[in-house]
Amino acid sequence: MRLTTSGFVFLIAGIALIISAYRFSLPGMLPAGILLIGLVALSLLLAIITSRRMEVALSAAVRSVDGTPVAEVGRPLLLRAALRNRTPLPIGPFGVDLAFRPGLGEDQGVRVPGIGASSSVTVEAECTPTQRGVSGVDGVAVSFEGPFGLSAVSHTLLRGFDIAVAPRLEQMPRPPKAGLAQPMADTSRALRGGTSRDFDTREYVPGDDLRHIHWTSTARHDELMVRHEAEEEHPFAVILLDTAGAGEHPDPAAEVLISAVQSLASVYFSAGYEVLCCIDGTLHPVRETRGAERLRLALASYETGGTELPGTLRGASGAADVAVCAMTPQRASALESALPRGTRSRRLIAADLDLDAGGVDGVFATGHAIPQEWKRLGRRRR
Repeated sequence: MRLTTSGFVFLIAGIALIISAYRFSLPGMLPAGILLIGLVALSLLLAIITSRRMEVALSAAVRSVDGTPVAEVGRPLLLRAALRNRTPLPIGPFGVDLAFRPGLGEDQGVRVPGIGASSSVTVEAECTPTQRGVSGVDGVAVSFEGPFGLSAVSHTLLRGFDIAVAPRLEQMPRPPKAGLAQPMADTSRALRGGTSRDFDTREYVPGDDLRHIHWTSTARHDELMVRHEAEEEHPFAVILLDTAGAGEHPDPAAEVLISAVQSLASVYFSAGYEVLCCIDGTLHPVRETRGAERLRLALASYETGGTELPGTLRGASGAADVAVCAMTPQRASALESALPRGTRSRRLIAADLDLDAGGVDGVFATGHAIPQEWKRLGRRRR
């Protein structure tokens, strides 16, 4: 809180009148001096009371995961501050200041023309996250001028509002849609159809429909065999992330690697695949929208440089894609040791990025994007 220029003038004039009243025996100046000083004190008191009787509720126009809003690097974020006047008197013009943490841009201020007695008003501010991580708003403060413009008071209504900033999603080629073994070709030729329904043979048991006897298998096994529809397996993809050896946050190469993990998981999940993402030894299954949002939150709050390796990932050999994302080839080999023997995988190595020579395209947080060679879906054999 402070006095304005007018407040200082009133205060000095009041003191001067009081001194003059005693010094020159002019009792008529004493009430005037007391009045001027009283106006300054009253203005300051009312400004303090008004600022303490305001309350604010801050929200972000993005989806929240476990109570934490999750934004995205490079995508504008809209913040809303709902201010409520709890006093029985209207409030004149005042200012609202939002102090951002690093990664959300510069602080912003909004001027509110006024608010009625026991009323509410909502102000909006837009920012663009520039860095992955847990950022947010340090505080929301209001600035009031007291009556007669003699004083000014600033009061922080809210401290600490966390916002998780997930890595930027890059365009990736879409994999074949889950459950479609052979997409219909645009041709006039008669082709044999292919569906996701698979059939197998097993031994005949009493009660089986005789129409399902598979005579070819019966002749081969010398036992009565019947054909039955096998249970459909849901296709899935496995993504391993390790950033051991990354520099101080934000490390451009590590950020590109994390963005690739998020983009791969998103494109496979949207195509109907289940995704098993392993981050520094911790498994994050993505089978539904909730799991996908939690993965975004995990990658947003992920701190690079972890050295934990996953245990054996049983069942990864049947994955549609196994992507090993690491800072160096040595760490990629250590990650691949957790895969079942013979599992095919492909590597995304951050050390192969030539960031200074423009080896990547587009713009991503620190000025880089996923390289084109990482966008080719496919696997190699170990």
